[in-house]
Amino acid sequence: MIKDNFDDEIKALEFLDFAVSFGRPPIPFTGEWVDKNALLKELRRNFVKQSAPYHVLSKAYEADFGNDLLLKDIGKDTEEMIPTWVVVPSEEAMGMSPSAYCDKVQAAGVKALILFPSSTGNPAKATRYAFTRWFYGDYFEEFERREIPITVEFSPNRRDEPDWPKLYGVAKEFPKLQIVLGDGFQRTAWTLIRLLRECANLYVQTSGLDVHRELEYMVEKVGPQRFLAGSKFPVSTIGTMIGEVLFSNLTFEQKKLIAGDNARRIMHLPITKKGEN
Repeated sequence: MIKDNFDDEIKALEFLDFAVSFGRPPIPFTGEWVDKNALLKELRRNFVKQSAPYHVLSKAYEADFGNDLLLKDIGKDTEEMIPTWVVVPSEEAMGMSPSAYCDKVQAAGVKALILFPSSTGNPAKATRYAFTRWFYGDYFEEFERREIPITVEFSPNRRDEPDWPKLYGVAKEFPKLQIVLGDGFQRTAWTLIRLLRECANLYVQTSGLDVHRELEYMVEKVGPQRFLAGSKFPVSTIGTMIGEVLFSNLTFEQKKLIAGDNARRIMHLPITKKGEN
């Protein structure tokens, strides 16, 4: 008999969607503006326990402007929605020293940062800064010292790839900085496996692993601790993220790590242990 309700199984995995956003994505077919209520409605409909949203205008317009809108939108719902700020790692861009910026991050309850160093997919939407140590070094040193994880998204075209040498370089330069690769990338499993083996501080967001059984294959090669569930809603659907994890041929413990506990660990959030629910 085919089961038609998986609500309890989804709830037990305690998903934390590491890749969602507020605002109107710069893609014609997505249409409407996504505010907190719309995002919460969709997350709850899919039984996603938590999320880590950023604001689209932080990327498409100006980082601080969108970051402020994000905090205003989230308000007191910080247990269900953990704010993520977009950062351009430069004193000129952020208007303050790395230390002062990280003080601001932590005071605001922000648990993760996201960077968009380039965009071959749509150069008009790119932040377009040099992704190299002489530009980001002081900021990354402070992120590493404060244990603030970062997501790096190069925003490639469908058939392009992330900038592997730059990603490898920053992971080796800052070995204690937790770095999540958040691109939409296809058919790069062998490169990712080698990269994850070389760099213990690198993680991969599941939204890019859309080849049949790719997530399971990579977990077999490098373990479940290196993957974070992310839907990229509203550009993509939350159900796709859930199905990829829920219906994989992995153990419950492996699925739960990927669904949310790996993200909670790097963001220093509480993790529910088996039997505590």
